[in-house]
Amino acid sequence: MSHISNGYHNYGGMVATQSTKDNVPSCNSLIDLTVLKGEKLSAAVLNIIRNLFPEWAHNVEKVSLDRVSGALTNAVFFVNAPNKRRMLLRVYGIGCDQIVDRAKELFWLARLSDLKIGPALLGTFENGRFEEYLDSTTLTSDAIHQPIISQQIAICLRRLHDIINVYPPSKSQTLEVWCNIDKWYRVVLGLVPSLKNKNADWGKILDAYNLDQLGQEILQCKAILERVQSPVVFAHNDTQYGNILQLEKTGELVVVDFEYSGYNPRGFDIANHFCEWMYDYHSDQPASLQADRFPTLEERLRFCKAYIDAGEDNSLCAEDLEREVSTWLMGPHVFWGLWGLIQASQSEIDFDYFLFFTQRISAFRNELAKWSDN
Repeated sequence: MSHISNGYHNYGGMVATQSTKDNVPSCNSLIDLTVLKGEKLSAAVLNIIRNLFPEWAHNVEKVSLDRVSGALTNAVFFVNAPNKRRMLLRVYGIGCDQIVDRAKELFWLARLSDLKIGPALLGTFENGRFEEYLDSTTLTSDAIHQPIISQQIAICLRRLHDIINVYPPSKSQTLEVWCNIDKWYRVVLGLVPSLKNKNADWGKILDAYNLDQLGQEILQCKAILERVQSPVVFAHNDTQYGNILQLEKTGELVVVDFEYSGYNPRGFDIANHFCEWMYDYHSDQPASLQADRFPTLEERLRFCKAYIDAGEDNSLCAEDLEREVSTWLMGPHVFWGLWGLIQASQSEIDFDYFLFFTQRISAFRNELAKWSDN
């Protein structure tokens, strides 16, 4: 967690408060990554910085940008200049307004900052934002398999989940999992004709995957999961290794990137993390699901025990939590499967979103069949 006093981050001449996003400097500039490359991109970024952070930009004639690999929704860069504190730049992916509710994301970033959680939001522009850079290293795919690291992640998730005690949901609150799945399913149905025109092979696969049938399967999934007693928590919903940092000075883990966060069943959030064990976004096949890397029962129970021990509720046992989470595995699979197909239609990021879609929907159907028989 980043340490904040009085809700303010003093950041190399910039002071940004996050009580509300209105207190964060903002401008209407836009960065088009399909046009801006190299020096032109650096110059455009510097112009925005001069607008948002004139003190930081004082005497800065040029910035360098280091692109962060492994980001699947946005383009993420480290912004560097001599004698200036590094910043993180996030440029939203093309068409991501169909996937991410930016107003909701910024709303939660403000709340999290009030609780001294995560990096500071420094400034926003039309299609992106600047964030505090934390001196840290990003976890790797192998790291989250390590017992100690896995237990630390469990503790981090428990702390995030317990935010619901500070900011409880309204009685009419819609869960993120169903809100997004329902919305994305409608979007996907509308995209099918253009996807078939984009790639003839995709058309054949989409016919075989029968997206009309998928709608009925989603209803069946909901019916099964409604019977699972999984309390609603404040969930991160995307705890892949690239969104977990280890601070250089303390070794403490920090969960970042709250694009998909919100109220969800506890089982969904933990199940989603377990699914992320199967991916290495820096490998030769970053979109490929590696089923043999899914955590073993021993590893799942170790995680669940650490999660339980981090809270005050001693009535729950690791075996019961593990079963709750296992039942919820179908949720993240269909959630990200639909996400993948939308991204396949529009993203400029070099990632096989279509393969990602097919494998996640297949995994969803396998899980659905397993629990439908119970």
